[in-house]
Amino acid sequence: MLQPSEVTAAKLLPTIRARLAQELLQVHGLTQVRVARALGITQAAVSHYNTKSRGLDQDLMRRFPEIERFCVDLGEKIAGGLSQSGQIARIDEFCESLEHTVRFCEYHKKVSDIDPSCTICFPTPPKP
Repeated sequence: MLQPSEVTAAKLLPTIRARLAQELLQVHGLTQVRVARALGITQAAVSHYNTKSRGLDQDLMRRFPEIERFCVDLGEKIAGGLSQSGQIARIDEFCESLEHTVRFCEYHKKVSDIDPSCTICFPTPPKP
């Protein structure tokens, strides 16, 4: 059984990083080394994200279409010089907003094999 924070760490963050890396490489023309430095990850990770051999979870992208807009906007800010601490704050806030939705709860149940009637995260009706 995975905790919601583990789902964020194992699935959501890699998807965001992969999409951000693609945005910075393809739209903003940064090199893999510059993207790695900007995101605080290795050049090898950027290479994997670029070749789509890891990172981008298509199911998450379908469930959370707002990831695309977030990464486009954040990519622009990063290319403009946004600090890593600024990135951390924005990504943390964005992830937290997704974690408090029914869609995240449903995804968590799917990837963690949790009882479908679980009400731990939402003892009262949640946001859509």
